[in-house]
This record gives sequence, C-alpha cells and structure tokens, in this order.
Amino acid sequence: MSGEQPLPPVRVEKALGLLPEIEALAPLRALLVSISRPDERTLWSSSGPYLTLGKRGVQPEELRRRMPQAFHVITDHLQVLYRAYVETLECHQRGDGPGAVAALLRAGRGEERVGRVGQARAWYDVALRVSQALQDRRPEVESLRSLGELFLRLGQHAEGARHFQRALAIAEAEFDQAGAIAACEGLGAAALAQSQWAGAQAWYARGLQLAEATGDQRQIGRLEHHLGVLARQQGELARAGEHLRRARECFESTDATEEIAGVLNMQGLLEGQLGNEAAAMAAYREALAWAQRAPRDAGLEVAIRLNLAELHLEAGRFLDGEEEMRRAEQVAIAANLTSRLVQIYMLMGKLRGRQLDETGFVFFEQAVELSRTLEPSPAAEAQVYLEYGLFRERLGQREEARACLERAREIFGTVGDSVDRRRVEAELEKMAV
Repeated sequence: MSGEQPLPPVRVEKALGLLPEIEALAPLRALLVSISRPDERTLWSSSGPYLTLGKRGVQPEELRRRMPQAFHVITDHLQVLYRAYVETLECHQRGDGPGAVAALLRAGRGEERVGRVGQARAWYDVALRVSQALQDRRPEVESLRSLGELFLRLGQHAEGARHFQRALAIAEAEFDQAGAIAACEGLGAAALAQSQWAGAQAWYARGLQLAEATGDQRQIGRLEHHLGVLARQQGELARAGEHLRRARECFESTDATEEIAGVLNMQGLLEGQLGNEAAAMAAYREALAWAQRAPRDAGLEVAIRLNLAELHLEAGRFLDGEEEMRRAEQVAIAANLTSRLVQIYMLMGKLRGRQLDETGFVFFEQAVELSRTLEPSPAAEAQVYLEYGLFRERLGQREEARACLERAREIFGTVGDSVDRRRVEAELEKMAV
C-alpha cells in the first residue's frame, strides 16, 4: 500500500497572517512561533543562510497536539490574576490597605511578565489609587516605582522619571530607605536612557550612598553595576572596571547568579572596548556559564550571545559570529522573545553588510515586520530603520539609505527620542556632503 506524501508545513509568516490580532490569542501565537522548524530542504539550499522566522514552517497537527499547553498557560495566568483580585478584596474587608496594594501590584507584575503592558498599567493605576488613601505611604512609593519602571520599559523616560521623583519625595519624607534607594536607581536609569550623564551619575551615587548605609549587598552591587555601565559609556574605562569589580564582589557574597552573569556580560563589553579580545571572550563564556546556573533567563542568555557574536564580527570571524547569532535565534524563538529576535536579525543584516552581500536586506525586512506585528514597538522599529539605512549606505545604495534614515528620524521624533534622532540626522548630514 503506497502511503500518502505528507503535506508540507505552513510557513510561519502565512500562519501568523491567518491569526487575528486578538489579545486572547497571544499564547497560541507564542506556541506557534516556539514549535516552528526550519524546512530541511531550505536549510541546506542556497537560501539557507538567509532563513528567518517567517520562512520557518509549522505543522498544524503538532499545533493541535500542543494546544493543551496553550490552555494551561492561559489558565495559570488567569488564576494568578483572579487570586490576586480575591486577595485584594479580602485585604480590603479586614482593613489591610498595604496588603490590598501588594496584591494589585503582584497582578500587574504578572501581566508585565507576559508582555501585557497596557493591562499591567491598569493594575498599577488601581494600586496607586488605593495606596493614596492610606496612612502608610510605603505602598504608594511601591506603586509609583512600578509605574516608573513600566514607563521606562515603554521608552517614556520623562514620564518614568516623574513617577520616580514622586516616589523619592515620599520615601524620604517617610524615612523609607529601601524605597528611596530604588527611586534613585530609577531616576538614574531614566537619565542614562536620555544620555544625561551628569544626572545619571548623581542619582546612582546618591542611591549607592543610601544603600551603603543599609549594608544591602545586592542593592549596592546593582548600583555599582549601573555606575560601571555609565562610566564605560563616558569612556572612563578604568573607573568602569573598578565599579564592575566591586559589583561582582557584592553579588558573589549573596550568590546572586543572574546578577553575576550580567556583570560579566558588561565586563566583556569593557574588555572589548579596551581591545582585550581574549579577556572579552573569556568574560562572555563565564557569563554564559553563570546564566545557565540561574533559573533560566533566556533574555540574558541571548544578550550575552549577541555580544559574543559582535566580538566575532569586529574581528572579521564572520562564520563564528553567524553561528553564535543562530544559537541566540534558537533560544529567542523557543522563549518567544520577539524583541530579541528583532536585535538578532538586525545583527545578521549588519553581518551581511560587512560582507557587502545585498541579500542581507531580508533580515532587516523581517526585523521591521516583527517590530510592527508580534510585539509592536516604534522605538525598536526606528532602530531597525537606522541600521537598515547604514546597511544600504555601505552597499552604495544612497537613495534607499536616505529613505530608511528619514523613516528612522520620523519615528524617533514621534516617540520623543532626541538622542537617537540626532544620531540619524548626523548620518543624513554625512550623506549630503
């Protein structure tokens, strides 16, 4: 009996095009992406090196078989939210205002973890409203911090800073040392994101002074790490190294594995900037080892692998760089990290630009598509267009380059990112010469 030929898989880009943009379907969308596979025939053909998420395949039967997994994710998430709400009511009933705020914030963080940022803000807004009626002001500080961090994540740095400033004022008035330290950290992050170096230095230093008074080694380590990042960006490399060394010592004393991995990742960037390639490579390898010891943070692993790929790229080891990017891609797809995939495809496009391979445009097109659809982010889309423009310029395609850069300038202007907008304008001015 002759068996029927199996049907070819459905391409991911087609499968996603058939899935309505409905929030309730987000777990199904994530499952679809995570089970996608490269077509073996494509993988070994001439188009294999240009394979992206959209060209991978998915088998409907496997999706059907894995549907209970999506249902389980949805049920677990809803249980967290509903239990948090019931706990809020119970706390309200017995007059425990701080407990009610804590339950609301927990629900908001649960939403934020799965990328439902708008819903997270709704929970945080209710928490803030409840906290403002309490005599104890610490829950209000915590609510303001949660909103501030959310705004920073959205790229709304001025709004985030405003919330942290309010949190700091209340924390200081209430002698809430932990709240004041966290608010200083948030204000430093907002200033750093806007390239306000002096402001970032002042806020981080103030937070560090407060943390040292409490002796909280993890918080001291976080602030030393931030100061190291800032010093590296300012080109003060020796000072950056000192801050990172102290940060690692603090984290090692508390066995903070993820934080140690993060410090080593930054150490790799610093060594690369110093031209110490072997030391940078060793730092990244050690960072990966620490990251894999922690409860797996796929985003951190991808970030380390991308930095390692950049190191290979700068040294002209294109095959090694591409191999590391593909490893990062596998991790990002399995964990449904769309924003990381955008970064990966930008870097792949940059690699093709270094090779003067114009077919690298497929990576930028995929990055644009992902930044618009799976996880809409105007700031990420603008970054893609900036790199896309530089890619076109490297290939001598000046008109196409100008169009990409002008699109990047337009989006950066819309989201209020003046730093990157100025960078785009500088690139456009160079092209006009």
